Amino acid sequence: MPPNVTAPKHADLQGLTSPNERVLAGPVDTRAAADSTIRGDPFRQTGSATSRSIVTLSPNASIEARSKLIRERINAAARPILTRFANRRGLSLERLRKAIGGRTPLTHPEIVRHLGGALHSEEMQRAIASHADPGLLPLKVHAGVAKMMAEPLSDAPTAAVREAFPDWNKPLAPVGRHIQPWRPKDAAAWLKCFPPNEVLLHPMDTWDGVTAALWLNDRSTITSDLLHSSEVDGTVVAFELRNPWLPSLEVLHTLDEIEREELTYRVFVERLRREVMPFYLSERRFHIRKAAELVTFGYQTLQDARRSMREHDLRRIKHFDRVFGENDEWISDLCRKIVAAYAWPSGFAEPELWFEFLALDDAPD
Repeated sequence: MPPNVTAPKHADLQGLTSPNERVLAGPVDTRAAADSTIRGDPFRQTGSATSRSIVTLSPNASIEARSKLIRERINAAARPILTRFANRRGLSLERLRKAIGGRTPLTHPEIVRHLGGALHSEEMQRAIASHADPGLLPLKVHAGVAKMMAEPLSDAPTAAVREAFPDWNKPLAPVGRHIQPWRPKDAAAWLKCFPPNEVLLHPMDTWDGVTAALWLNDRSTITSDLLHSSEVDGTVVAFELRNPWLPSLEVLHTLDEIEREELTYRVFVERLRREVMPFYLSERRFHIRKAAELVTFGYQTLQDARRSMREHDLRRIKHFDRVFGENDEWISDLCRKIVAAYAWPSGFAEPELWFEFLALDDAPD
């Protein structure tokens, strides 16, 4: 290859765009892996290609051919690093030779278990950054991953989350008091007392006047009788015929059955969204990121990545079905609504994966 040829930052997933030879893969910045698979970061590129990262293909090269070549180059660079690390640690190469020489050594369970230090080393990061090919992913997926990772899961949520969950900023407990965050089994246990009879469930039984007012001030104020009255023309808001100046705590403790059930449900939704789901949303993000990066390694296709994401979603859904029992259907709908309020890369939204991989729903656990 002539020395004056430089590598483009991205390649078109649909094929080669130049009638000449195509140059793939430039160096990328790296970041520490958040899970068991270590890799260079193909979503942030800087600089120009090094001599080791320049790969030429014929104009008719397919995605499969490019993927295979990138995988072979990454593996060839990684295997000596893994071998040296095992030797320094006095580990048996007989036990690890098959894993090191396999098709995907960077994700092999034996490598992850015994040679994790090598996977996280700077030398491995440089090797991955030199050979991974971001062009094996569409640009819209690259952009989607970046947007996904930048979106907050806590504190002030995005506009889409605020619109879907209008109670997002209401306190669940009075100032200075803390409640134990829920796990799925805690939420399921709480639901055994729903709908409430004549008592306030925790943490509503700890509310002070300020907390109660924040939750009660936006409740429905139109009585059913007035709603059906011909005198209401849609421009008049009719308030319930009760003393509007009652203290909020008194109102809280005198809610009728329907009002108490509605308020309790709102509190449940917010606790599930804030305390239970962030862990699963975070897991979903990192699974998508890992799956997308493995495409840039040549380890899997984009379709494989999307299928793995559907399998990941199904594991969460089936786990929740077991935990929530008879409430599984509406809990599943609520969780899908929570997931849908966040941004996901093109092709990785839950409804897209659900319809495309319907056969997986019937697969055994």
